[in-house]
Amino acid sequence: MIMKTLIKLIILSILSASPIYADNVRKAQALLNDLGFNPGPVDGQYGRKTDDALTRFYNLQEMKFDGQLDENEIYDLEEETSKFQNSPSQITFPDYYYTTEIKSCKEMGRKSFKYKDNKNSVEALIGYDWPADHAKNSNSQNVQHSRITKPIKIFMQATHYAISENDENSINIAKDLLLRMAASDTLYDSIGFNAVRKKPLCYANGDPNSPCWYHQYEFARGVFSNYMIAALWLKKELSKGEYEIVDRYIDKMYKKFLQPIELSKQEQGFYQMANGGLSILIYASWSNNKNLAADEINFRFKQMNRVIFSDGYINNNSFRGVRSQWYHSYGLNIALGYAYIADLWGAQIPKTLHHKLINAAKIVNLAITDWEKFKSRQFVGENRNEIKGQENAIEHTHQMAISIDTLMSIITGIELESDPAYLKKREYHAGDGVDDLIGFNANCI
Repeated sequence: MIMKTLIKLIILSILSASPIYADNVRKAQALLNDLGFNPGPVDGQYGRKTDDALTRFYNLQEMKFDGQLDENEIYDLEEETSKFQNSPSQITFPDYYYTTEIKSCKEMGRKSFKYKDNKNSVEALIGYDWPADHAKNSNSQNVQHSRITKPIKIFMQATHYAISENDENSINIAKDLLLRMAASDTLYDSIGFNAVRKKPLCYANGDPNSPCWYHQYEFARGVFSNYMIAALWLKKELSKGEYEIVDRYIDKMYKKFLQPIELSKQEQGFYQMANGGLSILIYASWSNNKNLAADEINFRFKQMNRVIFSDGYINNNSFRGVRSQWYHSYGLNIALGYAYIADLWGAQIPKTLHHKLINAAKIVNLAITDWEKFKSRQFVGENRNEIKGQENAIEHTHQMAISIDTLMSIITGIELESDPAYLKKREYHAGDGVDDLIGFNANCI
C-alpha cells in the first residue's frame, strides 16, 4: 500500500512539470486552502499534503477521490466553495433576530417590570463604570462580569415577557430603560477593539493573574449585543424621535466595538458571539443591511471551517488544558447558534462545514463519556492560553451553553449525552433566560 502511494506521488510529481497540470494543482491547492483543508504551499507541486487534503475533502462529501486531479476535482472544489458565497438577495431578516414572533416561553423566565426590583436592577447598568470594575476584580483566567451581564439579561427577560403578554405599561418601562441607556452612552467608555490591540495580550508572560484587556472589551461588546437585540424587539414600539436616540447610540457603539472587527481574520478559537460575528449580524438586522449580513456570513462560515478540524476538535478551544472540555462545548454552542441564525435568515450551510459541526457534536459527547480519550488528541501549534493545574480543572460541558442540547439536535441530529455536573450547574444560568453566548434561547424558537 505504501509503495503504491509512493509510486502515485512520483507520477503526479512528474505530471506537475506540465504547465497545464501545474496550473490545475495550484487552483486545487488555493481552493483547498480556502475550504480549510491545508494542502501545503500553493506552488503547483502535487505532494502528499495535497493528496491527503483532496482525500479528506471527498470523504466529507461522502464521495471517493479517484486519485486523479483533473477538471472534475476543480469543479467539485469550486462548487463547494460557491456555497460559502451567499448573496444579499438570499437574506431575509426576521423581525426579532431569531424568530418572526415573540411568544410566551417558560425557558425565558418570568421576570417582569411589574416588579420594581427588576427595573431597579436594570437601572444599575445605566452609565455603569465597567472599566473600573474589570480592573479591580478580573484577570486573564477569571472574569467577574455579573454587574453588567446580569442587568442586561434581566432587561431582556422582562422585555420579552412584556411583548409576549402585550403588557403596554411594561413595554413603556422597557422603552424608557432602552432610551436612558442610550442617552447615557452606557459602556461606551469601555476599551474598544483598536485600543485592545495596543495592550499586552492576555496571559502575559504566562501569568493567569495578568490583566486581560480583551475580556473588558469582549463583555462590553456582548452586553451591547444584547442591547441591540432588545432594541430590535422594541423597534416597532419606538416613535421617530425615540428611534433616532437609540439608533445614534447603536451606531456610535458599533463603530467603536464592532466595525473594527468586520471580516477580521482569526485563526484560533471560537468564542463569545462567534468572535463578534453574531453581533455584526444583529447590527445588520437593525440597520437592514443585507450586504453586510451576507458578507459576514460568508466570512464567518469560512472562519468556522478553518478553526474546526475535520475530526470535530476546535483549534484552541479544544486544547485549553484542564478546561478543554469546557471550552470545546462553549465554542460548539456558539458555532451552532451562528449556523442556526444564518440558516433562518436564508443562507446555506456548506456541506463541508456541516460535517465538521456534526463531528464537533460527537466530540462534546466523547468528552462526557471518555474524558481521557477526548484529552488524548494532540495539538500542534501555539497554545498560549492552555490552563494547567488540577485545581483549575473544569471537566463538564460549559454551564452557560444552555442552548447546546437543543441546537445539537436541530443542526446535527445528535443528542447530548447525560452530563450531571453540567445539568446541575446550568440551572443557575438557565434562570437568566437568554443564552449569553449567542444572544437567544434556542429552547424558545
